[in-house]
Amino acid sequence: MLRFLKHVQVAVWMTLEHDQFSVAKAAAYSAIITLFPAVLLISSILTASHSTLNFIREISFAIGGIMPAGTAPAILTFFQGHKPAPGRMIVTTSVITLWTGSGVMISWMEGFRRAYQMPKIWNLTKERLISFQLVFLAGIPMAFASFLLAFGNQIEHWVAFHTNHELDVYFLALWTVIRWLIALGTSVAVIVLIYHHGLPRTQPWHRVLPGSVLATVLWFASTTVFGWYLRHYADYRVIYGSVGTAIALLIWLYIVSLVILIGAEFNALRYPRYLFGSFSELKVVATAEERRPEGK
Repeated sequence: MLRFLKHVQVAVWMTLEHDQFSVAKAAAYSAIITLFPAVLLISSILTASHSTLNFIREISFAIGGIMPAGTAPAILTFFQGHKPAPGRMIVTTSVITLWTGSGVMISWMEGFRRAYQMPKIWNLTKERLISFQLVFLAGIPMAFASFLLAFGNQIEHWVAFHTNHELDVYFLALWTVIRWLIALGTSVAVIVLIYHHGLPRTQPWHRVLPGSVLATVLWFASTTVFGWYLRHYADYRVIYGSVGTAIALLIWLYIVSLVILIGAEFNALRYPRYLFGSFSELKVVATAEERRPEGK
């Protein structure tokens, strides 16, 4: 336990040493730009599919569960007031979301490279293509978890109705635990995928799992603490007016990016670069990539 805490302490220090705070700022900026077209895309799809208000409430509750306090009502209001969008707008919004989301991944990939002190190997085209891949890899499990969380109450009521009422209390407690495990497991899985594919040298799963678990724990803990701080001490809507929610989200996204980079530093500390490729080998690959034409 003491060794683990020592590694966490060193990982935080290396985050300062490698200037990961500037990387987190860039990732948070890209993330806040990604968030609004993503919400627009989701609301357009839900409106086009004639989803019920109860379903939209469940989606808003699921999103609000991982965001700071005060953001869920704003998202719900946005969903309720949104009108059906044409198919062309949905396609355009999807492209914008994909492009800006890839910017988040590129910032994180730069942070991973700094954590392992690796040379810059990928050219701009390959880096952008890999970032697109990471957006899809991260989006699929998150969409699956959101689906389960959104339909959680319906599943809960259906099972309770078809079982003995004496089991209702036990089932509700068990289902609550399952939903939390789904949220935690999905977060770990997404971060593992990003760590695994975010470096030029793909790492074994067991080498990126410790940092993923640490980043998930720090993510949930920091979100809880930040939400408590907003509720009791800082109301950004009073200071910044109508953009207060956006300011709070920007700070929260900065914190999330920072804990993901801390997790990468933790993995780099436990499994240094020389365990998955010598510096000379990486240098040869980097030289070959630099000599390759940009479009190839």
